[in-house]
Amino acid sequence: MKKVFLFNITFIFGLFVLIIGLIRQSPYPQNNNLNSNEIDLIIQTDDVKIGGTLTLPAILETTSLVIMSSGSGDQDRDETLEGFKIFKVIADHLASQGIASFRYDDRGVGTSTGNFVNSTIDDHSNDLERIMDYFKSNEVHGFKDFILFGHSQGGILAAKVAVGNESVKKVILMGAPSVPLVEVVLYQVRQEYATTSISKSLIEADVSAHNKLMRAIEDNTNIDEAYHLFKKTTESILYELSTERDIDSLKIQQDAIAKANEYKIIYALPSLTSFLYYDPSCDLEQLEVPVLSLFGGLDYQVTIGQNKDRMENALLKSGTDYHLITFEHANHYFQKAITGSRDEYATLEKKFVDNFLSEISTWILAN
Repeated sequence: MKKVFLFNITFIFGLFVLIIGLIRQSPYPQNNNLNSNEIDLIIQTDDVKIGGTLTLPAILETTSLVIMSSGSGDQDRDETLEGFKIFKVIADHLASQGIASFRYDDRGVGTSTGNFVNSTIDDHSNDLERIMDYFKSNEVHGFKDFILFGHSQGGILAAKVAVGNESVKKVILMGAPSVPLVEVVLYQVRQEYATTSISKSLIEADVSAHNKLMRAIEDNTNIDEAYHLFKKTTESILYELSTERDIDSLKIQQDAIAKANEYKIIYALPSLTSFLYYDPSCDLEQLEVPVLSLFGGLDYQVTIGQNKDRMENALLKSGTDYHLITFEHANHYFQKAITGSRDEYATLEKKFVDNFLSEISTWILAN
């Protein structure tokens, strides 16, 4: 049987890493920027400790502190993805332009305590709020105004926490979704079959199977029925993909059960389920501060087609000042990409597309 295209939710959420127990290392290299100072901090929240790095420029050009929240999955403070230290690079650039920033480890990563798998959107929002409280009361490194910067799923947090918070002066969204993540998941299910010969009817049956399983788990009802539908649909796909003359029916049944079991676990994780049906556009409609939103033309995780119009309509409804920028050849990490597929991430240069960093710092200082 040839290699099967099975939907990889890690592509969006990074949660398979949690399931199979891989360990992400979180090295924090010394700061080589002579124009800034990096200070590692431990911030006590209600029930956990959050470790992070405050990057201070030699001369402040703005009194606001940029706080960066990473995307899905358990990320370190640098948001190290495929060897690319996304937030570290951004922090160094901001410092070179006179802008202070703070980036932090997710719960259970690096020097942060807590359990990421069982944490919810409210837990993450609370962490971000407590970080702001820390700086507002800190006598040595005090800040009263904040710019919330969110990459991908972190953008959902940034907008959520910014609503009605007078300390938040601006919001920056980097490849952030504006639709409930369940819609992003279903889009990715379809995309996984884009290069296969599977019939459209079967693809849509699989999309429905994912949808029903997520909803059943969310509502805690008809889970067994949704599980069996998922398994049956998976079997049909495996049969259709098989190129062997003598099809091993037992092997297909075993593979279908394994996949159904895996997704039954994944779709029940609090770190995913609390985001699945949360609608970010509702928060965007209530924002009263300037918003900068950045999109990648080759971003196939948070696509322009699925998210940009929804976001702009929400911001138009809010009446706030906003600026949307599209970087034509950028992937979800805003590297210069060829196809935008996840497979090429590791092969790309660990740098952002041209003008990405300057657009951010210019907007901060001009608004």
